[in-house]
Amino acid sequence: MSLLLCPPEDQERLELFSEVALRLMSSSAETRLVVQTTERIARAFGYPDTQVIVGAGMVCISANTPHGRCSLTRKASSGGIQMDVLTDITKLCLEAEKDGLSFSEFRERFKSIRTREINPLFLCFMIGLATMAFGFLNDGSLMACASGFLAGAITMALRVFLQKYALFPFFVFGVLGFFGTLISYGCGAWIFHLEPKDLEIALIIGVLLLVPGFPFVNGVLDLFKGYYTMAFTRLMLTTMLLMAVSLGITVALYFIPQEFWKIS
Repeated sequence: MSLLLCPPEDQERLELFSEVALRLMSSSAETRLVVQTTERIARAFGYPDTQVIVGAGMVCISANTPHGRCSLTRKASSGGIQMDVLTDITKLCLEAEKDGLSFSEFRERFKSIRTREINPLFLCFMIGLATMAFGFLNDGSLMACASGFLAGAITMALRVFLQKYALFPFFVFGVLGFFGTLISYGCGAWIFHLEPKDLEIALIIGVLLLVPGFPFVNGVLDLFKGYYTMAFTRLMLTTMLLMAVSLGITVALYFIPQEFWKIS
């Protein structure tokens, strides 16, 4: 973090503004939302001429204060998708603009925002339902949907287990692509004894939860809104995750009995 000749009061406010931007970035907000929300909060507290620059792994805030121009640069990190945090910060921003919250009140309420913990069992159950819905939309039979539910829930449980160890994301997605394919085949062939057509559907829907759709959408939005650095970063991340999943699936296919391919 670098700070240039900034009085303590302005320093304190710039640090809070930068913390808002960092929380938004770590919650996977699109770049324009990060910039506009931070600038609006700065204007609400008497800093109308504030510029926010967001880059890959950093955020820079520059504000025109009564004591001169002050700048602050901080390192950013990704924390996954946290829509609850995005919603709470946006609501707090609107309150600061309309209701005239004091700076101390805003700071206390902002620091009290926490990510809501989701029960892992409930998460696995919902992912299983989503996988089942994918099977239904792809004209799968009831047994294929049931196989997708079981495979999706087990694969998500494996993902939750691996994320506890803060492993490299590409490694995690590669492992999930490998085991997710084998789990889908095992559930469909050995538990539900699916027909070849339904087994193909079960294999496909079992790994759909690994598609990194959110960073891809944000990357496209950043691209069309002119934030090319962040767009390239997010789209490259999406591409690398997809490559890791594809590699895991390709390796897993070599372990599937050859009779399956002959029937298909």
